[in-house]
Amino acid sequence: MRILHTADWHLGKIVNEFSMLDLQEEYLNHLMDEIEELNIDAVIMAGDLYDRALPPKEAVSLANHVFTKITQELKIPMLVIAGNHDSNERIEYGSELFSTGNLFIEGTTKEQIRKVKIKDTNFYLLPYDDPRNIRQVLNDDTIRTPEDALKAQLEVIAEGWNEEELNVLLYHGFVMNTKTGELPEESESERPLTIGTVEYVPVELLERFDYVALGHLHKAQKVKSEQVRYSGSPLKYSKSEANHKKQHLVVELSKEGVQVDPIAIKMSKDLRVVRGFFEEILKESSNDYIFFELEDTAYVVDAMNQLRKHYPNAMGLEYVNQKKHEQLKLYHSKENIKKLRLDELFGDFYEEHIGMPLNEEHQTAVMQVLEEVRKEGNTK
Repeated sequence: MRILHTADWHLGKIVNEFSMLDLQEEYLNHLMDEIEELNIDAVIMAGDLYDRALPPKEAVSLANHVFTKITQELKIPMLVIAGNHDSNERIEYGSELFSTGNLFIEGTTKEQIRKVKIKDTNFYLLPYDDPRNIRQVLNDDTIRTPEDALKAQLEVIAEGWNEEELNVLLYHGFVMNTKTGELPEESESERPLTIGTVEYVPVELLERFDYVALGHLHKAQKVKSEQVRYSGSPLKYSKSEANHKKQHLVVELSKEGVQVDPIAIKMSKDLRVVRGFFEEILKESSNDYIFFELEDTAYVVDAMNQLRKHYPNAMGLEYVNQKKHEQLKLYHSKENIKKLRLDELFGDFYEEHIGMPLNEEHQTAVMQVLEEVRKEGNTK
């Protein structure tokens, strides 16, 4: 079984007032070309198809176009689950009809976990849902947390389990290796799954599956083993994702094991962080989406408008040395000043206004001047 695993498209996403829809369409066009070239047996989209419960019509049209291309023109089955950004009921609308044409969308929790068989592989679809709703659907009052909910759902799956066949789980949530206590890497653009309960579920619950296709976290990463993976989001959706290596995964699956090949995603525009002094940054230009970190110690008048003449997709601006400035102000309270030597006070003053500490040569010169002043004071 050859699977393409992707997740967290967030169609209709707006980042700092910039619509990502054109870039999302560019990515999906590349994706459809790759699916055709790579001889894929099934495509997985593990949640957060849309960025919000009521997506713009352009986002819905794009999703429909992609689904039609993959399932009707390429004749490749596609499996989709709801994520925490999606509307469970809306994403599932028409799913019974779609399933007759290779498109399997699961948006809501059911008493019987949906299983889709493609060739020799069973795909189990677990959309994101609130534990309270899962408790009601499964009529299980012991369910309080995502871990409780998953355990109960896995018990339902176990009733029809076939060890002789390949078994794949689609799950949207926060999975971690509880034995090591190592947390997967999160991003700023990921919305918390629950309020007031523990979000994560232990990866140990999922070990019997041949492959677990995860959604929710935006950085591509595995959890404990090769067979439990987040594909990550295909695009960068926050400053914290600037250093991510975006990818989708081609998964070769057999009873002998799993082989995962990450396919790097290359886009016409990147999302980057540029750090430096204002005048130096203005010497360059780019159409990328950029967050600026200015090292200038003084505020630059109309900085963002000036930057956008060279960087039309500038997304944000931060003065990184202003934090030092505030720390120095706190450090220089009356009580602290009394404890500092004159050379330390001058060094802090210099760093606050110039943006860099005194070098050794300057420190020596300051000490010499202070020594001369001290000597003159003693002779008077």
